[in-house]
Amino acid sequence: MAAPLVLGVLGQHVRQNNLSAADLGSTLKAEAPSFQRFLPVGLGSLFGGASNLTAAVPAKVATGNRWLWPVVLLVALLLCLVWFFNRTKAPVSDAVQTASTAAANAGTSALGDFFKTKLPDGVELNIPRFGIESKLISFLGDSSKPADTTTWFNFDRLLFDTGKAELQPSSQEQLGNIAAILKAYPNAHVKIGGYTDNTGDAAANVALSSARAKNVMDALVGAGIDSSRLEYKGYGDQYPVGDNATEEGRAQNRRISLLVTQK
Repeated sequence: MAAPLVLGVLGQHVRQNNLSAADLGSTLKAEAPSFQRFLPVGLGSLFGGASNLTAAVPAKVATGNRWLWPVVLLVALLLCLVWFFNRTKAPVSDAVQTASTAAANAGTSALGDFFKTKLPDGVELNIPRFGIESKLISFLGDSSKPADTTTWFNFDRLLFDTGKAELQPSSQEQLGNIAAILKAYPNAHVKIGGYTDNTGDAAANVALSSARAKNVMDALVGAGIDSSRLEYKGYGDQYPVGDNATEEGRAQNRRISLLVTQK
């Protein structure tokens, strides 16, 4: 807002006095001592040395335009203050999303609307229609579907930092839901499988996937599930479900899955 005002005032002054660019520069230098009178204490040194340059420069300012420079200086000072406070204001930053977080957020919309359902023991859960909780409840409640070695259910709201095994706090909601489901079906035993993409060292990927699977199992034990009903294994980059040549495929391969081993 101030820039057009300053340029307009300077342009009018140049036209009225028929000044060239060099003349305008000389005028500004010649008025430097006048500027200092309007500066707060301590800022006068900003123009220190400028007055020395004016000794050899003839002043060409019309006496009728002396009011111009206080106005210009005031606007310039306001601009400096705006710049200073914007520069020193701390930037607002959210927690940095990891690759796994971004992938999880992108997939959340595919889980469908949340709805409330009651478990056999009367506990009510609020779960997404197409999430792991809904699929697991349907499987455990269907007596026609026996436990097997191929029906894996992928967790869809577990988050880890890239390259780390610690669960992010936002994972607790889904872990609590799975624990509640296992409590409602006390005969069910499950296996937790950890998987990675094929990036990096294969042995390191197996170790990471194993540590992640174990942390998930430990979280379920901490939620009240007997450890005798749980087991875990890390598979590294084995059994990919996506194309490791693409980022989307690699994100799909970085997963934690659950297998019902006994109903």
